[in-house]
Amino acid sequence: MNKLSIEDIAERAHNKAFSKMLYIKDDIKRINKEIKTGGNGSIPVDMLRKSVTNMKHDLQTWEYIAKLIETDDFREPI
Repeated sequence: MNKLSIEDIAERAHNKAFSKMLYIKDDIKRINKEIKTGGNGSIPVDMLRKSVTNMKHDLQTWEYIAKLIETDDFREPI
C-alpha cells in the first residue's frame, strides 16, 4: 500500500471536515422541519429538539477542527 503525501492527507482531512459539517447542517434542517410539523410520531418532539442541540454542538466541534486544519501547518510528518 502506498503512503499518502502530507499534502494529500491535509486535503483529505479538509474535505472530510467540510463534508461532515454539510451533513450535520442538512440533518439540522431536516429535523427542524420535522419539529415544525410535530414529528412523525416515532420520536417525541422534545427528543428531536435535544438531537438538534447535540448536532449544533457537533457542528461547533467540526468547525473548530476545520479551522485548525485551515490555519495550522500539517506539512510535518505524523
